Amino acid sequence: MSDLTDKTVVVTGATGFLGAVIVRQLSERGAKVRALARRPGRDLYIRDLPDVAVVRGDVTDYAQMLAVMNGADYVIHSAAALSGNIETQSTVNVHGTYNVARAASACGVRRMVHVSTISVYGYRYRTDVTEECPHDPGADPYHVTKSGAERTLTNIATGYNLDYSIVRPGMIYGPYSHTWTERMFSLAQRGVWLGDGSGSAYPVYVDDVADLCLLLLTHPAASREAFNCTPDPSPTWREFLGEYAALAGGSRWVGVPRFLLRPLMALLSFTAPANSRNKDLNDLLPFLTNHITYRMDKARDLLDWTPRTSLQDGVANCAPYLREKGLL
Repeated sequence: MSDLTDKTVVVTGATGFLGAVIVRQLSERGAKVRALARRPGRDLYIRDLPDVAVVRGDVTDYAQMLAVMNGADYVIHSAAALSGNIETQSTVNVHGTYNVARAASACGVRRMVHVSTISVYGYRYRTDVTEECPHDPGADPYHVTKSGAERTLTNIATGYNLDYSIVRPGMIYGPYSHTWTERMFSLAQRGVWLGDGSGSAYPVYVDDVADLCLLLLTHPAASREAFNCTPDPSPTWREFLGEYAALAGGSRWVGVPRFLLRPLMALLSFTAPANSRNKDLNDLLPFLTNHITYRMDKARDLLDWTPRTSLQDGVANCAPYLREKGLL
């Protein structure tokens, strides 16, 4: 575990799902946290944590990034636009990363940890993926701009002597996750998925992602390296959704044959605008039924780190939140 006692750490996206957990873990480890919040009123889960100062700011404003970074030891950049067109997401994901990296360099920050995603690899790989595999993001604006953000960071690091590390998480789930907890639980209750559900899924518990981010801040072997952050080996969709279904006491499964969806996906992909999510639907269908793992050998070998939370424990930890939301 890295020693962050009394170190000043800036966290962008601090009021988001992952960002809030990162802030909590930093507070628990004795760091002094500057938690960047773009809008007021979204800091409910972090405002009362010890040594956490919530700071208003936007990653698209370079002057604000300079101000918040002044005197900081480290920065974890987890802010991102998850939706919107290519221009909207580029503004936050690419230009915002440029601002954070340039400000970190100008202020002498020791290391910047950048939260990326396995989505930079796209949907076309059919064998296991390591960090050395080239980016192939396809057309989805999120995939494209997160890949662009990594290129921006590495260019800044080379030109301005900034130390950095990159983490590429899979499907981050846990309490307060809308997509990979609420939606997956609702989907599991319906029990409808592609085929027999034997394709690979890539769920990783939010506390594990945060733990890796903190380790990357100071580990000597993490300097200028990128790390996947997923289960290895990958569970199947049947296993992932089955854990959620078990919470509700059900095991219903209706497998939609892939051949029924293939013509529709191909048509939607062909007619979709460039740089749109639907443009990748033709690749998404086989991806969801494919069997691959985003390998974790690099984190194991260099950092002696693997995700610690089992799928069973992680989903069980979501139960109180699902009850709070009235879903369970």
